Amino acid sequence: MGFIDDISNCFSPEELPREPCFRAVLFGDGAGYFENVRAIKYYTPEEIGLCLKKGGLIVRGANLYVKKYCAGDVVVCGKISAIERV
Repeated sequence: MGFIDDISNCFSPEELPREPCFRAVLFGDGAGYFENVRAIKYYTPEEIGLCLKKGGLIVRGANLYVKKYCAGDVVVCGKISAIERV
C-alpha cells in the first residue's frame, strides 16, 4: 500500500472536508511537507505528532527530524514509513 492510499484511507467519504484542513506532500519516503499545522505536539526519531485544526497527524518512521517549522508549514525529513490521522 502506498502513501496516497494510506492518506485516503484515513477518511470515510462522509468525513472528507469540503475544503482541505491540511495538505501533505510526500517526496518518496525521505521527506514530507505539511501545511496548516497548528503545533508540533511531540517528536522522537521514530514518531512526530502534529496538531491540526481538527485532530492530528502522526508521522512514523526512522531517523525523523523537523527541518522547517514556520507559519503553519512543517517539513519532516528521515525515512517516513506511515502517516496516521488521529
